[in-house]
Amino acid sequence: MDYPKRLIEVDLPIKLISEHARREKSSGPISMLHVWWARRPLAACRAVLCAALWPDPGDENCPPAFHVAIASILCDFAAKVSKDGVLAGLCSRHWKDWQLVTPSTLKPDPQYGPAMRYALLNFIADFANWDTATNPAFLETARALTQAAHESLGGTPGTRPYVADPFAGGGAIPLEALRVGADAFASDLNPVAVLLNKVALEYTPRYGQKLVDEVRKWGIWIKERAEKEMAEFYPKSYNTTPIAYLWARIITCEGPGCGVEIPLIRSLWLAKKCNKPVALRIIPNPENKCVDFEIIEDAKTDNVGEGTIRRGSAKCPVCGYATPIASVRRQLKLQRGGAAKARLFVIVTTRENEQGRYYRLPTYEDIE
Repeated sequence: MDYPKRLIEVDLPIKLISEHARREKSSGPISMLHVWWARRPLAACRAVLCAALWPDPGDENCPPAFHVAIASILCDFAAKVSKDGVLAGLCSRHWKDWQLVTPSTLKPDPQYGPAMRYALLNFIADFANWDTATNPAFLETARALTQAAHESLGGTPGTRPYVADPFAGGGAIPLEALRVGADAFASDLNPVAVLLNKVALEYTPRYGQKLVDEVRKWGIWIKERAEKEMAEFYPKSYNTTPIAYLWARIITCEGPGCGVEIPLIRSLWLAKKCNKPVALRIIPNPENKCVDFEIIEDAKTDNVGEGTIRRGSAKCPVCGYATPIASVRRQLKLQRGGAAKARLFVIVTTRENEQGRYYRLPTYEDIE
């Protein structure tokens, strides 16, 4: 048979998909399960997979069986949108369009191909929203369309299309392939990625709440053991507990007659994305050939300066001279990386019965 173009080759509601992807970026469910570099938005993966698995109904080679399936499946979905208030809210962007999808306006005939394409694109745009990703009506419709497309293109009835991702990384593509009704194969050279995929794709669906309870149980056990073993390095005092020590490597300013020790700090912001932003202020101390620090609570952008590192060069807070990158590297090489001479400049703490992180300057006891 002559294969038709897939929907993704013809059109895609990129603007709406991007909106949903941006919204998901900081709070996507898989990002809460694990952290991965360059994580692909689930919204984009879900939309692309649907558009890649489904033929374009407006293509002259689109199987008639798929036309029949689209007309039936989307008319049923549109009827649910009309009756279900929750579903109507999820489809608010295209609610008026769904009211026009009826057996009389979407007939299983090639001449209705453009109308079918338009309806499929609306469905994909709405399905990209994370709020719809677990809605039964959306899931049933997407999986029915995927199965119909597979069988109309020659797939064996009862089997499912196969999506392979040989560089699965964080697992967004195989996860969404399962969601839209395909079988997925995921692999990666990185063993961490393999473990993450097994947890997201195999263990979580198989064990459900039992896995959650076990992870929580052993997480608490590890936390308690770690706190006990590391207590001497993170001593509690005045209801506060250190959770991180921020260090900066040091170089000597090569400005004429300067010689001040410059802490290499890229940004002076300690906490910017919160209700109470916190930052550092560098205080020049030329007499002692160093700089001191001050913590700024409720910091504002206008009150926070730049760090000492910019494009590899180190700018002296005292004389303003920028030690070039070659000299910075040379000094750090002589220090064997600079870890031994690094300076502790901030301690991050938590407080009992209070949420959030707190910041303080180190004391003599901390340094000792």
